[in-house]
Order: sequence, then structure tokens, then C-alpha cells
Amino acid sequence: MAALGGAAGATQDAGPGQDDDQTPATHASVAQWQAWAEHDLDRARRYDWAADSTARGCTLLEIEFTTEVDPGYNAAMGAPAGLSTVRVDRVEECEEPTAEMKAMTSTQARTASVPRGTRCNYGTRGPGTICLSSSGSWITASWQNRGSAATTGFLRIYRIPTNASHCPTGTTWHTGAQTTWSSGQTRSISKAQTQNGAYSAHIWRQNVVGHSNWGGTCARF
Repeated sequence: MAALGGAAGATQDAGPGQDDDQTPATHASVAQWQAWAEHDLDRARRYDWAADSTARGCTLLEIEFTTEVDPGYNAAMGAPAGLSTVRVDRVEECEEPTAEMKAMTSTQARTASVPRGTRCNYGTRGPGTICLSSSGSWITASWQNRGSAATTGFLRIYRIPTNASHCPTGTTWHTGAQTTWSSGQTRSISKAQTQNGAYSAHIWRQNVVGHSNWGGTCARF
């Protein structure tokens, strides 16, 4: 993996629909996929991540651009298995959920199909808040550690059926790096959205042996 420094605020890039942002066709060559990945990295570095954080009720504190080979992500969009793509990691300070926000979690759990737009679960174990959103053609998953102690684990985003209920796990779309959340800290991962549909995000907490699922949320983009 290669960590690439970048400015938190930059010129806002366009959203989905531009030809340059479309993934190559299934019969595309390795060179075409590599060109797309290079464009994706450039687009990530030009995107206004500070404004993106603000729109989610957060203040951007740190940002890192990391190139990685993610088998699940590559398979989902039909790319070569060894293609390197960019992941954007952020450390943020986010608003504490209100009682009204927390009440939204129980309402979401009763939904018969995956709702559209940003969704949060304010009742994960820990305790914590997990959110899933899409903006600027990026899908972002975040978890806020509202517990009193640090927590180590990772975020994972799944593709799920649009009629799924209770925000299950599904086919792995992207797995973030294992990291540690200090008390009160929010960390997020972002990848370019390459397919429309339903997604879920889950926080996996590290145990003495293995990891346990601390909860998730889901949305359709």
C-alpha cells in the first residue's frame, strides 16, 4: 500500500455521469483499467473532502489517500484482480446524535426494503454511530466511537438486495484497513461508487481471537 498526502479542501469535482468517471467495459484491457484507476486517484485528490465532511455534520481533522488492491472491489466492477485503486481515509469530529436521531434507528429496522439516501444507525455496540452515504460519486462509511475506551477494528461495505431488511451483510464490496478509534473519534472510508444499488456498512471489532460484528446500517444509491 502507498499512502499519498493531499489537501483536505480542493476544487469540487463533478459527480456521477461524466464519461471519464465511468468504469471500463468488461472486455477492456489492463491498460484501460489502469488509466481509469489513475483518473480515479486524481479525482480523489481534487475532491473537496472538507466540504463533504461538513455536509455530514462533521469537521475534517486528517485525510489520507491510500492505493490498495481490494479483491472484492475489483471483482464487483469486473476489473483485473490486481488493479490498484484509491481508498480515502478520514479522521473527523462529528456531532453527537440527538434523541430524535437515535429514534430513527428503530424506524429504519422496520423498513421492508432498503431506503434511499444517507442512513445512520445510532445504536451500534460500543456504543457508537455508523453511517453510510454517497456524494460526488463516492460511497462513504463511517463509525463514531461514543464509548469511553479506544476500540480497534475495521469497516466493511457490502452489496445487498434492494428488498433486504434489518441491514444484513452480503457480498463484500470493500474492506477498510484495521484501525483504532479513540473515545469520541469518527473514522471514515470512501471508495468510488461503480454500481448503483443497495449497500450495507458494518463495524467489525477486534477481539482476542477474531472479530465481532458490532452493527451496521444500509442505504440505496
